[in-house]
Amino acid sequence: MRFRQDINALRGVAVALVALFHFQTPGFNGGFIGVDVFFVISGYLMTAIIVGRLDKARFSLWDFYVARFTRIVPALAALGAVLMVFGWFYLDPHAYKVLAEHTGASLAFISNFVFWREAGYFDVSSQAKWLLHTWSLGVEWQFYMVYPIILMLGARVFGNKRGVYQVLLVLIGLVSFALDPVIARNHPEANFFLLPTRAWEMVVGGLVMLNAERFVLGARTAATLQAIGLAAIMGAGLFFTDAYDWPGVMTLVPVFGAALVILSAANDSAFSTFMPLQLLGRWSYSIYLWHWPLTVLIHYLDLPSHNPEVITIGLALSVLLGFISYELVERRASGLRDRFGLRGLGTLASAPIAVVLACAAVIHMNGAAARLPNQIRLVSAESTDVDPRRTECLTNSVQRMISGSAEIGCKYGESPKIGAIVWGDSHGNAVIPGVVPVAAAANESVMFYGTSGCPPFVGASRFGKHTEEPCRFFAKRVADELKQFPPSVPVVVVARFSAYVDGKNDSADPTILIGYNGERPLRDPTARRTRYASFLTQDLCGLAKSRPVYVLLPIPEMNEDVPSALAKSMILGKPTEDVSIAETDYYKRNAVARAAIEDAAASCGVKTLDPLPYLCRDGRCYGSQALIPLYIDGDHLSERGSRRLMPLFRPLFDAS
Repeated sequence: MRFRQDINALRGVAVALVALFHFQTPGFNGGFIGVDVFFVISGYLMTAIIVGRLDKARFSLWDFYVARFTRIVPALAALGAVLMVFGWFYLDPHAYKVLAEHTGASLAFISNFVFWREAGYFDVSSQAKWLLHTWSLGVEWQFYMVYPIILMLGARVFGNKRGVYQVLLVLIGLVSFALDPVIARNHPEANFFLLPTRAWEMVVGGLVMLNAERFVLGARTAATLQAIGLAAIMGAGLFFTDAYDWPGVMTLVPVFGAALVILSAANDSAFSTFMPLQLLGRWSYSIYLWHWPLTVLIHYLDLPSHNPEVITIGLALSVLLGFISYELVERRASGLRDRFGLRGLGTLASAPIAVVLACAAVIHMNGAAARLPNQIRLVSAESTDVDPRRTECLTNSVQRMISGSAEIGCKYGESPKIGAIVWGDSHGNAVIPGVVPVAAAANESVMFYGTSGCPPFVGASRFGKHTEEPCRFFAKRVADELKQFPPSVPVVVVARFSAYVDGKNDSADPTILIGYNGERPLRDPTARRTRYASFLTQDLCGLAKSRPVYVLLPIPEMNEDVPSALAKSMILGKPTEDVSIAETDYYKRNAVARAAIEDAAASCGVKTLDPLPYLCRDGRCYGSQALIPLYIDGDHLSERGSRRLMPLFRPLFDAS
């Protein structure tokens, strides 16, 4: 297959858009569509290779897989090795273990599944994942595994004809595209990360290849089609946002834009022969590999990510490292296989195997904590200092409700007597280690009801992009179950109260806002806060009609992940201080929630429990004490932090 300058230049455009987007370059809000352009290119090239060789009865599945391995794996393994070496010196045990898990998953080409289960691609937490971008390599590799087999079977069963391939690709594409709105509505992360909803983009490229011979275009027409395709791609890269379902209907714009550029085959146009794009296209894979870790490094070093100089240096380093990786790894890997055959292939395979084994060792050693001073190990360990039953009692509680389980709550303690009920979200589960010892001292047990991200309010509704989440139905189930306990048993309500009206303190996350009885949250902030305050007061008072109600006032939220921030500061040799926020910032953040809770206390006898005397002093609220974290992240108390609140909970059991 002859070299296509236009496709190589299109690669340059795609990688430029992705890099500009990830470095948060102003104006490139839709740069993530560069990945979709890559998918179309891959579909075209893979179809050309497979069908071209099937036509000549020369296709070898082994050769196809080896070629893809040689093209993709060595440079990825080199990146993984460099990151693992970096992590050995500069990452705390928890972060290093996560890096090892992600590196191993990337080299096994299953990282798209891993990241799908962890968080959304556009979430703030994703900025700390060094290999997040390898999800697309997982999708492509999985496509490479099944695509040639489908075409081979089609040729064997129905005959080696272009029409057979056309029908197969159309069927695959239609099914895949039809899945997008279905899965996006209920599982947006799966829609983004997984092959079934991405396959149609590569199929479009395949259909272009199968039909290209039907279009014999003059130079002027070809240049016009190319310009239209490029305009569609650039328009999407400049004006699209992550507010769209992705992939979805709007993905058709960059996908068909890429298809037009390839179909036009304007190989000698000004665009196709533009040397900077030719160089970017040649180095595009390695640039793609290296650019994202550089964006993570910017956040790791707390550099100003929106600073034009930082953006410029980041982009320049991406190109430089891409060039080095291309010259030292990509080209040499290809030459090694061509020159030495199976022996060369074995040499190439040894590198990723070694990296994977190193990752397995780091995971087994729990982040290789022994490499670091004891103080850093202690700090890092606090990120896992949680309720041992957290998964059972918090993460899996909604699933038990959906499956019809008789028990959605968890009993803590050996005593048959329930002294108190804690109803909350993940903040509620975080304080359980401080409640249970107090109950045990009174020879009583505690019931916990809660699930992550769901407010403990009857009638509160949370939504994803499209559908209502099960929070309201879970809260109704809890309210019904409370009736089985004697009216004298108090309930303690614990929640990240302010997040449900103003969102998270560290990101603009509209999905955490709540509406009421199936209605979406109000858009206007002032109206939303007024509605929330009224709802919260009425909800607490409604609960207080049947039993004593205690409310833990909002836990202070730090502006950074406490264990990570402390450990990083120590590793980098920076002057290290306890993590804290100003008490005035706490009151400003939680003014609406605290006022509504105080109104409930004044009007219907709800009792308040104030954590500030135990977490704040001298005008600041602390996330750590003597450089030992009291939080597992930026807003959830650790077991150590929760135990500081034990005096708050003693009145519950004294009363009972």
